[in-house]
Amino acid sequence: MILLFILGISFVQFALYYINSKYKNKLPNFIILLILLICYFFVFPRFFYPEPRTDGINCGMPILGITFGFWIFGTIAGITTHIIWRIKNKKHNKE
Repeated sequence: MILLFILGISFVQFALYYINSKYKNKLPNFIILLILLICYFFVFPRFFYPEPRTDGINCGMPILGITFGFWIFGTIAGITTHIIWRIKNKKHNKE
């Protein structure tokens, strides 16, 4: 489920790059990447944390795994999407 979410965010990132390239006042693409990386590190993992149990025994291992998953796979996906966009954009500008 987390990997599908990360894949969806990569499509959103690609769409943001495309929309950004169509407007006259352009935001640097690096800023979009930086905002999404911050979200991968601090915002998105919280959506997948399990609910705390009522008996008071709560293990932190699922939270650790979810957080590291977003840090590792989210960073790889964000940077890879950014590199693919730059390669595509350079080929498009040459034509």
